[in-house]
Amino acid sequence: MSLQMALHIALGCIALFVVAGPLTVLFRRWSALGHVLGILASMGLLISGFEGLRVQNAAHASLPGVFAFTTLSYRMNSLSGFFVLLIGLVGLMATIYAIGYVKEYSERKSVALLLAGVLLFLGFMASVVLADNVFTFLLSWECMSLVSFLLVVYEHEHKEIQRAGFVYVAMTHIGTVFLTIAFLIISGYAGTYSFDRLDAVHMPLAAKTLVFLLALVGFGTKAGLVPFHIWLPRAHPVAPSHVSALMSGVMVKTAVYGFILVVFQFLGTGPMWWGALAAVLGALSALTGAIHALGQRDIKRMLAYSTIENMGLLFLGLGVSWMLLALHAWELAGFALLATLVHAFNHALFKSLLFLSAGTVLSQTHSRNMDVLGGLIRSMPWTAAFTLAGALSIAAMPPFNGFIGEWMLFQSAFGLGASIHSPWMHVFAVLIIAALTMTGALVAMAFVRFFAATFLALPRSDSAKHAREAGFSMQFSMGVTAALCILMGIFPAPWLTMLKTPVKVVTGFGGVSPSGDFTQASLFSGLAAPNMARAAHSSSASSSVSISSSVSISSSISIAGLLAAALCLFLVVFVMVRVVEKKTSVVRRGTWACGENLTSSMTYTASGYSQPIRVAFQTILQPTRTLRRTQGTDYFPRKMVYFSRVSAFAEAYMYRPAVRLVVLGSQVVRLIQNGQVQSYLAYLFVTLVVVLLLVK
Repeated sequence: MSLQMALHIALGCIALFVVAGPLTVLFRRWSALGHVLGILASMGLLISGFEGLRVQNAAHASLPGVFAFTTLSYRMNSLSGFFVLLIGLVGLMATIYAIGYVKEYSERKSVALLLAGVLLFLGFMASVVLADNVFTFLLSWECMSLVSFLLVVYEHEHKEIQRAGFVYVAMTHIGTVFLTIAFLIISGYAGTYSFDRLDAVHMPLAAKTLVFLLALVGFGTKAGLVPFHIWLPRAHPVAPSHVSALMSGVMVKTAVYGFILVVFQFLGTGPMWWGALAAVLGALSALTGAIHALGQRDIKRMLAYSTIENMGLLFLGLGVSWMLLALHAWELAGFALLATLVHAFNHALFKSLLFLSAGTVLSQTHSRNMDVLGGLIRSMPWTAAFTLAGALSIAAMPPFNGFIGEWMLFQSAFGLGASIHSPWMHVFAVLIIAALTMTGALVAMAFVRFFAATFLALPRSDSAKHAREAGFSMQFSMGVTAALCILMGIFPAPWLTMLKTPVKVVTGFGGVSPSGDFTQASLFSGLAAPNMARAAHSSSASSSVSISSSVSISSSISIAGLLAAALCLFLVVFVMVRVVEKKTSVVRRGTWACGENLTSSMTYTASGYSQPIRVAFQTILQPTRTLRRTQGTDYFPRKMVYFSRVSAFAEAYMYRPAVRLVVLGSQVVRLIQNGQVQSYLAYLFVTLVVVLLLVK
């Protein structure tokens, strides 16, 4: 298959998504056809993205518009192919999952509207990453945002969902304003709206810095970076679960694509502090997301905060890569960018798996509160197994896929510290590594808590006690995604080799070794200075920093060999245990509970498990506690109710004061509108005088 054909297939799939959405609403009785078309179009994106990922050159296609600047232009290269593959893969799993999941809504909502929204959502996301000019990108970006808003407010009868939708649409349009200004500045200097002519555009440093900051805020808002994250823990929990999987697994990755496109490709070169700022925001987002995830009882809200944490890791990787490019450490910069792409793909897999698992639990128990769940492993063993795979992946436990990307990010941070002899750089690298370490520990604790409180111990409610396993389509989607998490962790080398192609497209690297031995020397052997750096540093390209090949970026020990050794050790231990069991008698009894019958109220809840973390980080979380007597007297209470709530730090100290300030300013401005014609004429006269003075 040629690259041009792959692009045409992807565009055909986008057209199929866009056409199938309205048709599903018009012919509601044929909603099953909408599922089939969604599956076929997702498979088409998957195939075309895989083909585009392997090729370094680009293919183009366009549809003329009424005006020259309204032409719909598309291109596919290895970078856009990577994100198309991501959209196709997660979209395929989500559309298959939706076949069984939407039955929950069939009696009280229009399933056709939900299906149509998902199809349009997938089409516009693919259009974003394939766009080849400013108009196509911003149009697709806005359509993606509006459709996702409609999906978030699908159950708009609830006030909580209405407020979440309002916050989401407000924040996403604020981000769009910043992006529009950034693109207009770049296009103004380049004299064109075509992306091909915007690469490494010549701009003064002040203009470049302004574009960088605008892009960081605009794409950071969509990615959920702190402090622009307040929409994410509101919107993701209230959306249908397969929509949450698409938003968290794929939609936020379009911000990563856009940031790479604007900063790495369009701006090309810039000062090192750009990368430091992105890395600091990423580390802050990762820590904030992990801490807040431990304070949530709502499963989907916890996963939403975990998305903030992982997007922080991705922008941390992008920041480290930019800093290394500024230091002319080409090999390490490429490796850091590779680590970012690897973790982006892995996060799409395990986060979509976890949201699908949360949706399965919600559909069977009708509750997202971990404190009232428990014991589901007995009634939902397959869901528990798939969820465990996702939890181990997101906790970066080998041999699951989450370990690969996070380990590469660690090695990139170590490489940053070794790339220059500066005590400040060493301190910065140590702080980045410390943030990664603490984040990893908090995430591991959060998902031990999540799995134990949801699936282990005793059921803490009737709904959890009477839960049943989900249908085949839901189990199939979770099972395939869980299998991919395991396979990507055990056999990462072929996938890493393929991802070197988009790294070369972004950085201009050439001559990358195809070796599967991923050390620094073998992964990027024979690298030349990147084209974008050569354009700005042609006089110093030959004096780039040389990094010793002794600084290993990844262990050369075969993962397959380690897995075989671990399997052998497991078999030996298993045989020894069986031999010992034959020589001893095993007596099974109920758990000792001080002479009382064991009840679910004696087990740890999710809130109880994370209470030490809430105390340790109470300055950030600011938990509020309420203890109220509901039965009995003050001296002899019979029943007490305890309630705790974690505050949103950014919302309490940034957005609420800002809103109050805007409201106060609006009230002052409102005084001007007094309804008197004489006042309005005076305003016009004063304005005219000021304009004449300025012109003079």
